[in-house]
Amino acid sequence: MYSFGVQDKLVGGSVYNKDSGYGNYTYDNETHRICPFISFLLNPDYRNLTNVGAFGGPLGVAPNVEVVASLNPDLVIMRDQGADEENTAKFLDAAKRLEIPVVVLKYADCYDDISVGTIYEEIRLLGEVFGKQEKAEEIVALMNEQVELIRERTKDIADEDKPRVLYFGAPSYAKDRGGAGYAFGTDTIESAFLEDIINAKNAYDGDNTELISAERLLSIDPDVIILPTYSGYHPPSVMYNEEQFGKVQELRALKDRRVYSLTATPIMDERLEFPINLMIAAKAIYPDRFEDIDLEEWIGNYFKELYGVDDEKANELMDALLLRYLEIT
Repeated sequence: MYSFGVQDKLVGGSVYNKDSGYGNYTYDNETHRICPFISFLLNPDYRNLTNVGAFGGPLGVAPNVEVVASLNPDLVIMRDQGADEENTAKFLDAAKRLEIPVVVLKYADCYDDISVGTIYEEIRLLGEVFGKQEKAEEIVALMNEQVELIRERTKDIADEDKPRVLYFGAPSYAKDRGGAGYAFGTDTIESAFLEDIINAKNAYDGDNTELISAERLLSIDPDVIILPTYSGYHPPSVMYNEEQFGKVQELRALKDRRVYSLTATPIMDERLEFPINLMIAAKAIYPDRFEDIDLEEWIGNYFKELYGVDDEKANELMDALLLRYLEIT
């Protein structure tokens, strides 16, 4: 909505952080005071909106249709992660009875054909909703330009030369549940990014994102490990140094120091910023083919073009991604 210039129309949302949104993050013995919420930085008034709750995740409360109705909205935009179909259906039925119009945007993993195209379709749909079709096409063109840059540079890699890459969620609570972490399977947008655009292999052949044991992780033994946001932000040093991963230090990715982090993108937020994580992963997997890409400069330029911000705001947005804390730059 910020990119369309209609953020002033917001009256409520899934706003679970009512304070400033800032926290302390320490890297290389230096503590930084950073807000990892891009929405708060682009639109400071966002944090003051009425919290209507959300399905799943650390959002505090379940959605309350009465709270939504009290805001008298012209439209509700609902993000469906596909994790709570029963309660989602109940909410939609209640909204219909109260004559509240709802646009449902499904998370990329909810589709039978999981691809970057569903993200483009969502942007175009919202462009129609707000009468910003031309701007929507500009955004899609900018995003697709980055996608095609990566695809063009990696399209000639032979199958036998493709590294086996594991997208791996590494929350501290995994060990309490009897596992080492969460492996991202083939029916995920991460796998689509990896295999359809970056042109590498998903090392995990399960369908979904599943908790795996240390023994299973050792048997997979990927060439490269990518750490996305998963119940927290995890730099590569977590896997190299923390006791939780003491049993898997023989993994080739650890021995070869080929563990990389993606940016801080909370709560399944692969939307306008997804080309950033795509470029980070591509450069990590194929460093020789992206040697000319300076991530800090490239990310800053992408933000400036995407949101029309100046250097100062672009730097603030890059800080929100925790680039230094996650050892990305």
